[in-house]
Amino acid sequence: MTLLTSLDFLAIGQKWPPPTELERLTLYDNNRKLFEGKHDQVYSQWIKLLRSDQAATLEIILNWHKRLSILWADLLLGEPPRISAGDRNSSEQQNLERLIRENQLHNVSYEVVLDTSRFGVGLYKIRYDGRAIIEAQQPAVWFPVVKTDNVKEIVAHVLAYTYDVEEKGLFGTRKQTYLKAEIHERGKITSALYLLRDGMIAAEQDREEVSTGVDDFLIVPVNNILTSDRVTGMDDYSDLDSIIQELEIRVAQISRILDKHADPNMYGPDTALEKDPQTGQLTFRGGGKYFPVGPDEKPPGYVTWDGQLEAAFRQIDLLMEQLYILSETSAAAFGQLKSGLAESGSALRRLMMAPLAKVNRIRMRFDPALKKVLRLASELEVAQGKPGAVKLENIEITWNDGLPQDDKEQAEVHSILVQNGLESRETAIRRLFQFEADTLREELMRIAAEANTQVPLIFKPAIPQTKPITPETSTGGEE
Repeated sequence: MTLLTSLDFLAIGQKWPPPTELERLTLYDNNRKLFEGKHDQVYSQWIKLLRSDQAATLEIILNWHKRLSILWADLLLGEPPRISAGDRNSSEQQNLERLIRENQLHNVSYEVVLDTSRFGVGLYKIRYDGRAIIEAQQPAVWFPVVKTDNVKEIVAHVLAYTYDVEEKGLFGTRKQTYLKAEIHERGKITSALYLLRDGMIAAEQDREEVSTGVDDFLIVPVNNILTSDRVTGMDDYSDLDSIIQELEIRVAQISRILDKHADPNMYGPDTALEKDPQTGQLTFRGGGKYFPVGPDEKPPGYVTWDGQLEAAFRQIDLLMEQLYILSETSAAAFGQLKSGLAESGSALRRLMMAPLAKVNRIRMRFDPALKKVLRLASELEVAQGKPGAVKLENIEITWNDGLPQDDKEQAEVHSILVQNGLESRETAIRRLFQFEADTLREELMRIAAEANTQVPLIFKPAIPQTKPITPETSTGGEE
């Protein structure tokens, strides 16, 4: 794999896009089409297996690509993580919550997770426009520049894209192509505009350099599976392409067979024919062809064929099994549960071991990246002099697994632990209800108050009425 090790690919006379990046950009384009359901544009050669004349069209699309990417995003962020940077009323926590709210950070992170699955890498971009703005950046315009002796150390992030402009000249209007490049280095961003001609950088039109005040990049990549010799992660689609192609072809073939034999041809006496009032031809009103046969004529023969659909369905089952294995999923991940398999939360968790392991791998990449994004956003606001901005240092993220919570099962587990002295009541309540410190303290006080309150009696015993003692009655006799 040839990598970009300098900014020379933006020099005058260089081809655009860089030849070393064509394979990666082609992969991104194909995977984007697969995610959007445009499989006929990617599997065009494979589809021709449907017909010998190679004029087939794919009418059944099984968009497993989109379903898988959404599954990982749902499991990671379906239950938004709790992010904290201090006490509830501290300035750090309030600024953190403002950054999350103003940037809709959970939705932005959802987009980055989808890109991580589709392309193998997702990108956060931080910029300043009166406040810190956190947004997802498409990897198709990202060109990382690494050190020659260490591919893991990025020295610059280049965001570059082309656009066309209609320009008027002496001989009419003509289309002119420009290349806009945004070069992110530590502490500064350089914006450059180039003129493209015949697929090559012809001239530099403009250049501007801006200091960010932050001694780091304002681009934060999040990779999928990464190896020691790769700069970008591996996508989730490449390993599944052949299986999904075969699934789509097999289902389309079954549909074609059923359609072909749903309306068979017929034969019978010619008296069943009717004259068409418009054409005057004898026709039979039916779906298939009709062969008229006279009394002494032999009916036409028909080659019968067993479609072997049972074998086709067995092959589909085999392909689905391989799809689950290679995609690290299971039928349970898509709600296909047989009776008795997942009657409790722990049973469902066992069925979801492979998907949860993959989500945990994604989480290990997202946890430090998300913390870094929030820290850089706060540093950028401080550097740009935003009033009330505070640098966020200690950011903690509590992630959820995305599975539905079995409240009854969890309550029983914590109850047993408390009764056996293996867990305190405070810990049990905090884990069950995810209370913060102040809310937890208030709840414990209410529980203690209710436990110490005496329940009033509904029926009070009757008190016998006695005659009040007076000086006259105290002598004990009569006059």
